[in-house]
Amino acid sequence: MEYMSTGSDNKEEIDLLIKHLNVSDVIDIMENLYASEEPAVYEPSLMTMCQDSNQNDERSKSLLLSGQEVPWLSSVRYGTVEDLLAFANHISNTAKHFYGQRPQESGILLNMVITPQNGRYQIDSDVLLIPWKLTYRNIGSDFIPRGAFGKVYLAQDIKTKKRMACKLIPVDQFKPSDVEIQACFRHENIAELYGAVLWGETVHLFMEAGEGGSVLEKLESCGPMREFEIIWVTKHVLKGLDFLHSKKVIHHDIK
Repeated sequence: MEYMSTGSDNKEEIDLLIKHLNVSDVIDIMENLYASEEPAVYEPSLMTMCQDSNQNDERSKSLLLSGQEVPWLSSVRYGTVEDLLAFANHISNTAKHFYGQRPQESGILLNMVITPQNGRYQIDSDVLLIPWKLTYRNIGSDFIPRGAFGKVYLAQDIKTKKRMACKLIPVDQFKPSDVEIQACFRHENIAELYGAVLWGETVHLFMEAGEGGSVLEKLESCGPMREFEIIWVTKHVLKGLDFLHSKKVIHHDIK
């Protein structure tokens, strides 16, 4: 999520604007400035896919026991939400030493903004991982925001030039719940999940980038937010929560 600049160079202009507009006018202006490119979409079929993921996981286990190679464990390829959830379930239930011995990366991609080459998706040759330096914060180049049990990088696909967030989670700390909400739901206030790739003993989750940073990072770098900014941010947080609650999902990590 990107934020308006609150620097002193335009402080007087913003104050003057607020004096002549009521709150509803300010919200309308903010909505026009930050209009979403696509309307919120919810596909009922996604829920069925989520419910069927356990069956797919059982199928992958039986294939391993029979000595057959599970397709999503041998390469990086495009797949369905069902495929991604089965992949997530499988790697979370398998001993981590198994993955360190694999000769190449594997994973499931949901969006063609990520472009694997011949079943491979390699760092530096196919995708760049860049320490995430926020534009509004004067920090060192080695700064990397941290999420729950992982680091977050800014990633860019070399072929499509698409900028993404890439969250790195050690495989022994990875849980299917780390991807379920983003995989199963589509909404303008939920970061879209583009895919999951396993490199060695680390899971890489590629998703829509909120390059403005978190609300906490905004407060730490710029100080208190103005009233209209608080209203605008809160409105969009509540829209996302309302959507999840309507699907009987509770989010325990709002930040």
